[in-house]
Amino acid sequence: MSHTHVWRVVGLDCPTCAKDLEAAIREQDWVSEVELDFMGGILRMLCNLESGCLFALEALGNEHGVKFYEMDGPRVPEPPSYWPQEIWIMAGSGAPILLSYLFERPWLLLLGMAVAALPVLKKALKELAGLRIGMNFLMVFAALGAVMLGEWSEGAMVLFLFTIARWLEKVSGEKARSSIEALKLQLPAKAHLAPKEGAETDVAATCVRVGDRIRIKPGERVPLDGIVLEGASRLDESTLTGESLPVMKEPGADVFAGTYNQEGAVVLEVSQTADSSRFSRIMLSVQKAQSIKTRLQSSIERFAEVYTPMVVAMAIGVAIFPPLIGLGAFSGWVHSALVLLVIACPCALVLAAPVTLVGAMAAAARSGILIRGGDVLESAASVKVVAFDKTGTITVGEPDILELIPIARCDAAKLLRLTAALEAGSEHPLAGAFLSRSNAGRLTLPKVGGFASEKGQGIMGVIDRVQYRFGASSWAMQVCSGWPGKLPAVSASCMSVSVLCDLEGPLGMVFMGDRLRPEAAEVIRSLKSLGVGRTILLSGDREETAREFGAAVGIDESFGRISPECKGECLKSFAMQIGPTLMLGDGVNDTPALAVADVGVAMGAKGADAALQTAGAVLLHDDLRRLPLLLAIAARSRRLIRQNIGIAVGLKLIVFGLSLAGMATLWMAVLADTGASVLVVANGLRALRSPRLAAKMKK
Repeated sequence: MSHTHVWRVVGLDCPTCAKDLEAAIREQDWVSEVELDFMGGILRMLCNLESGCLFALEALGNEHGVKFYEMDGPRVPEPPSYWPQEIWIMAGSGAPILLSYLFERPWLLLLGMAVAALPVLKKALKELAGLRIGMNFLMVFAALGAVMLGEWSEGAMVLFLFTIARWLEKVSGEKARSSIEALKLQLPAKAHLAPKEGAETDVAATCVRVGDRIRIKPGERVPLDGIVLEGASRLDESTLTGESLPVMKEPGADVFAGTYNQEGAVVLEVSQTADSSRFSRIMLSVQKAQSIKTRLQSSIERFAEVYTPMVVAMAIGVAIFPPLIGLGAFSGWVHSALVLLVIACPCALVLAAPVTLVGAMAAAARSGILIRGGDVLESAASVKVVAFDKTGTITVGEPDILELIPIARCDAAKLLRLTAALEAGSEHPLAGAFLSRSNAGRLTLPKVGGFASEKGQGIMGVIDRVQYRFGASSWAMQVCSGWPGKLPAVSASCMSVSVLCDLEGPLGMVFMGDRLRPEAAEVIRSLKSLGVGRTILLSGDREETAREFGAAVGIDESFGRISPECKGECLKSFAMQIGPTLMLGDGVNDTPALAVADVGVAMGAKGADAALQTAGAVLLHDDLRRLPLLLAIAARSRRLIRQNIGIAVGLKLIVFGLSLAGMATLWMAVLADTGASVLVVANGLRALRSPRLAAKMKK
C-alpha cells in the first residue's frame, strides 16, 4: 500500500546534485512519485514499501553524500558545520600535493590526485552511464587531460580545489536552509497542560486538542493559538506581526502560537491544533512558496539546460579548429578547451534566484508579511500603480464617535451621557460606540422612557421628564421648531452628523464616522519614494466621500460609487496606461480586484477569508506601513538577483576570455566556477535581513 513521506535532506550542495539524487530515487521500484525541493531541502515521496523506507533511502544518501530526517518525527538536529568525509579527503589529497612542492617529488601529485578523485570518479562514472555530461565527469576529464599534457600539478589542483569548493557549497547551502528552518524552531515542542482538575503535565504540543487548557509561564513562547482564560501579561508578537511593542493580553484576548510571554503567567483555552495555528499556516505557506519556481527561475533553468552542451561543444571546437588553421600548437588549445570544460557547470546561475527569494520571503514573514510565492516578489518589484480600498484599508473600518460639540446648556460629558442613554436601546451600528465611550468614561446612564426610533431619521425618548430627539438635524429640530438660532456650519462629507435636541433647542452635535489610519499619509509618501507612479482610491462610497478621504492622505486619484467588478476594470485600464498594479483590500468586495491586479495584497487581521485566499501577499498586522516594506523587500531581492546573475556569468566570462588568450589555468577555472556558487549563496543570504524601512517602522 502506498504512503507519503516528507523528509528533510541535509547535505545538498548544488541544484545539479539535487536533480541527480531525485533521478536516482525515481528509478527505484519501490517509489511511485518523488519531488525534491533543493532550496528548501525537502523530499516528498510516495513509497510502496510497508516498512524500511528510511533504510532504503540511506543507501542512496550515502552514495550522494546526504542524510535524511523524517519531518513528522523528532526535531531535525542542527546541520553539521563540517562534513568529516570531505575533511578527510581534503587532508588526504592536500598533504601529498604540499609535500610534492616541498620535496620536489612529482609522483606525490598523482597520489593527491587519486585521493581527491575517489568520490568524484564514482559520480562521474554514473553520469557517463546515464549518458549525461555532469560536473563530476567534466572535472575528472579535465584532470586526466592535464596529466596527458604533462601538467600534473594543474590536474591535482583541479580535483583538490573542486573538493574544497564542493564542501564550501554544501556548508553555505545548509546555512541558507537553516536560516529558514530557524523560524520553525521558534515554536515550542511541549505545552503545559493545565486541566481544571488534576495535576499540570507537560505534553507534546501536537497532542493538545481544541478546548484543552494550557499554562504559559513568563519567559516562554506560546505553543498553540488560544484565548486567555486566567491571568494577564504582555506578549511580544513581533514574530507574527513585526510589531515591536508588546501587547497586553487579558481574559478574552486572542493569543497566537510563536509569540513570547514577557511577564505574568496566563492560562489559555486552545482554539487551534498545532498544525492549524496561525504560525503553522505561515510556515506552511513559506515552505510551499519555496518549491514554486518563478518565471525568472524557469527561464534560468531552461538556459542552464543548453548552457553545458553549448560550452562543451565550444570546448571541442577550441581544441580542434585553431590548430588546424595554424593558430598554435594542439597542446595549448587543448589546455584552453579543458578550462572551458571546467566552467561548463551552470550551478551558480541556477542558484542566482532561489536563495534570494527564499531569504526575502523569510524576512517578510518576520516583519508580519506573508508572501505566497517568488512570483509575487518579482511582480511587486515592478509595481507602478497602487490602488486602495477605503473602508478597513486606509480607514480603521470601525465607525466611531469622532467629536462631541456642545452647543448650549450642556457640556461634553452630559452630551455623551444623554446620547449614550438613548442609543442603549437602539439597533443602530454605532450604538456600541456610544456605550463603549460612556463605559470608558465611567458614566452612569439615566433611564429612558417612551423610547422610539424612526427609520432613517433618528431616535427619541424621555429622560428625567424631558423629551429628547437625537438624529438628523432637520428631524431632531422638529421638537424645538421655535428655536431662533442656527446650527454651526460644518463640512461633513466624510462623516455623519447627528443633533441632540430637547423642547428648548439643540444641546449639541455628534460627529460620527470611520477614522483614517494614522499611518496612511506617511505610507503614501513612502510609496512615492519607492518609485510608485500613481496611487488611487477605489471605493463603493459616494464620490465626495472618496475624494475627501483620498485628499486627506495624499492619494493622487479617488473614485467613488465603484462596484467590485468595476474595480477590476479600473485596474486593467491603469495597467495598460501606466504599468503593473497592486491592489490593497480587505473585504469580499475587493476579491475581483485582488485577482485582477498584478499583485493582490490583503489586510490579514480582520480581512475576509475570500480576500485572504485570493491575495498573493497578506499583511498579518493591520498596519499600512507593511505595504512599502513589502515593496522595499521586493526591490532589494530583485537587486540581489541581478547581482547574483552578474557574479555567476561575469566570473565565467572573465575565465572564458583568459582561456582563449591562453592565460587561464585550470585551478582558476575551478575557483571561478564553484567560487561563484559560494558567492551567489552568500550574497543571496543578505535578503534575510529586513530593509532599513523595517527599522524605521518599529521606532
